[in-house]
Amino acid sequence: MGRLAVAVLIGPVSALAAIGALTLPGDVLFGWILLGAGTGILVAFGASRLRRGRDAARGPDLPVGVATAAAFVTVCLVLVGLLATVGGALTATFLVLLVSGGLGAGYRHRVTPPTAPGLHDGPVARPVPPVPVADLATEDLCVAWRRSYFLLLLATDEPARRLVVQRRQDVLDEIERRDRRGFLRWLDSGAKAGSDPGPYLTTRS
Repeated sequence: MGRLAVAVLIGPVSALAAIGALTLPGDVLFGWILLGAGTGILVAFGASRLRRGRDAARGPDLPVGVATAAAFVTVCLVLVGLLATVGGALTATFLVLLVSGGLGAGYRHRVTPPTAPGLHDGPVARPVPPVPVADLATEDLCVAWRRSYFLLLLATDEPARRLVVQRRQDVLDEIERRDRRGFLRWLDSGAKAGSDPGPYLTTRS
């Protein structure tokens, strides 16, 4: 949106500046150019000190100075162009609106308190703790065991891997506590990390 506005305004601003340059006498135009150059030099030295510090400053900030001088001369020419085309009353109204808008924008920027990113974006999603293995049915324990194998493969860091390993150990301990004979039959069959102990258990509920 900002780039579009700048692109739209380039044409009218350039036309008004050209009208202002043609309207002003040569000596007055030259005087405005000298005044703009002086303003640019002052801003260049000031910007240099602000950016680098008093002790580290070694010279003027030429890009900032040139931009300031060009902006100063352009604004003066645009104002003269407005005076020449729409008259003093409309030019004064335009200036009042421009200054009021700039002051209003600066005031809103000052009074608006900074907010922390995501502070008011809604409730923070918290990880849901896993159901204790003692509360799971035996069938659910078998599902949790097989599923944890894939979670272990997908773990991206050591803390996550430790959590999955601990969960798998808890599931195994609970299966053994409920059906030790079936648990041993599963182990004797050559139990693998992702295999299903369910078919070897006596109770599946």
